[in-house]
Parts: sequence; C-alpha cells; structure tokens
Amino acid sequence: MLGMALSAVSLPLSPVALAQSAQTAEGAQAFLAAMAKQGFARATFVDALGRPNHVTGTHTVEISRIKLSIKEEKSTDTVEKSLGEFPVPDLSYGDAQGAADACTTRIDGVQMPANVFEHNSTSWEEPGFLTSVTVLKNESWNYTEDFKKFAGPHFVDWRQAQVVRSNDGSRIDVRAKGRAFPTNILSFVPGDSELADRIEYAAKFLRMSCDEAAATGF
Repeated sequence: MLGMALSAVSLPLSPVALAQSAQTAEGAQAFLAAMAKQGFARATFVDALGRPNHVTGTHTVEISRIKLSIKEEKSTDTVEKSLGEFPVPDLSYGDAQGAADACTTRIDGVQMPANVFEHNSTSWEEPGFLTSVTVLKNESWNYTEDFKKFAGPHFVDWRQAQVVRSNDGSRIDVRAKGRAFPTNILSFVPGDSELADRIEYAAKFLRMSCDEAAATGF
C-alpha cells in the first residue's frame, strides 16, 4: 500500500514546470540574443570622463563665390559630440579568449549611426559690382575615424553586472565594467511591457546564476 501511495504522488511535471526547471544561463543568453535580432538592443560605451559614445571629428567649411570666376575658402576645425545609442543587431556569449562562457555576453559590433557623417549645403546671393554674387557654402561633420574605437568586441560580465529598469518600465539597462571603456551599457527597449518583463527576468536570472557568492545561500 505504501508503494502504491508513493507512485500515486509521483505525477508527471506540467509543461510549465518543465520549462521552468530547464531555465539555464545559456537559455537566457539565447533569449537576449533573439531580442537583439528583433532590433530591441542598444549599446552605450562610457569613457573615463563619463561621456556616452563620445567622439571627436572634423568640421569642414567650404565657401565658393561665383561671379566671373570662382573664389574658394576652406577651413577645418575639430569638433566633438555624443553619437547617441548604437543599435546592436547581434549578441553571443563567450569570453575575450574565445572560450564558451555563459556568464559573459559578447557584443561583436555595433551599427554605425547616420550622424557619423553629416553634410549640409546652402546658397545665397550677395550684392556685388553691377551684378550679384552667388555664394555656395558646404559644411561636413566627419566622425568616422574616431568611430573605429567602437568596433569591438565588447563584453558584459554578468558576475558584476547591474540590472536596472526605468521608472516607466519601458527599458532595461545592464551596466558592467568594460575593457576598452570603463563602463559598457547594454540596453533593451522592446516597446512592449510584457516583453520587457521577460527581458528583465532573463537579465536578472543571468545576474543571479552568475553570482559567485550565490553558492553561500545569501
């Protein structure tokens, strides 16, 4: 009778319970990579002065005055700006040596934003002797050379990462110490509260799974 009672209690696990028991750091990494492929991931790299995605570049101004002949003026100076968040289309996991490490997210590259190179042209008429002079002004801002420092790879080590959700719940930021930059921030902006809940859960699951002190029970 005791054997029968025990066998009656040993019921098969429900699909939900099986899914929960199968949760792993590798699975959480795969889920976050899928979110990146859907266009929800962003990267921000903060330099030693606290400047996010900061670059320096050149601002070039060319002015041409057209009358009977063309007189050109050209000047170049150094400019700087923040390029904003970088879209991250692909995520994987592994350490800097290429070994499989489910506690390290690897950002192999980011998309170059449109404002890495900008151009603007204007023209106007200036009064001249007997006839007006057409003035053409071409300006360009080029940050492509300095953008190369963001090429990667960059890493998020979940052993010391911080997971923060915005007050409105729309985004999840994961902050970690970087290699090329003091701070790497991997953000997810899914535009859906339920999906944001799942991303937050996966991020916090990774954080807890990779916590080296978790084995102590505290």
